[in-house]
Amino acid sequence: MKIGRNIKEIREFEKNYKRSYVADKLKITTRAYANIENDIADITLNRLDEIANILECTPLYLLTYKQNKKDFYNTIHNNDGNQGTINIDQSRQKGSRDIIHELQQELIMSQKKRISLLEALLREYRIEF
Repeated sequence: MKIGRNIKEIREFEKNYKRSYVADKLKITTRAYANIENDIADITLNRLDEIANILECTPLYLLTYKQNKKDFYNTIHNNDGNQGTINIDQSRQKGSRDIIHELQQELIMSQKKRISLLEALLREYRIEF
């Protein structure tokens, strides 16, 4: 499975990280990391887990990013070819809601981790908050 594009989009658009930042965290060259994002290099499950940790998400989120994004936009923007007629398919809607809920929960967990890290840094530098 090619997931380099997913990793790149999450890194750029959700996290606003530079390639070099992620490469440094992985202790590899920027070129080697670029090969991962360009689907030139295959990655192991361990490497996938490391990347997910750096991007503060789950490996599943990395693997299903494109499909979840497509489902989200089709549901929200009604772009699945029905030319403005809203067709309610309860089974599909339930699945989309579940996916959106899971993504919201991942986002909440990610933000909680981020807040904890920031609080720890503030405490370390004795900055009141």
